[in-house]
Amino acid sequence: MRDRVRLVCKENEYQMIGKGHVKWQKKGVGVGLIVKNALNWKLEEICEGNELDSEDILVMRCEKVQTNKCIILVMCYKTSMGPLAQEENVKKYTILERVVQEFCRFPMILMGDMNGHVGILGEKVNENGRKMIDFCEGTTYFIQKILG
Repeated sequence: MRDRVRLVCKENEYQMIGKGHVKWQKKGVGVGLIVKNALNWKLEEICEGNELDSEDILVMRCEKVQTNKCIILVMCYKTSMGPLAQEENVKKYTILERVVQEFCRFPMILMGDMNGHVGILGEKVNENGRKMIDFCEGTTYFIQKILG
């Protein structure tokens, strides 16, 4: 199974919410969010799917304390390529579609590493990229690659 983490570090300056496998199991990766407390965001994890299907998806309700304005932040990682990729991808996109439908009244940011190449910067579109494009075309979302 996996552990959930809620960590306050550096004399209460930051908070972290995350989940993933325990170190000694060496399976999967995990996801997490670190936020500076001075920004005054109230963070709440929203559980989606069962534990195993959603271990690499973190859905957070982020509310600005002074204004009560809310945004949904979705982080998804490790949509894989390889022999089990099709089954894993179907589960993850089913969860993402459910999140989009359930929280469509809120502004939402969906981000992560989906191991998809969508043709930005001249790269060849791969299978995961095609899945991302199909997902975005079925919603009002768009793909943006941020170069750092």
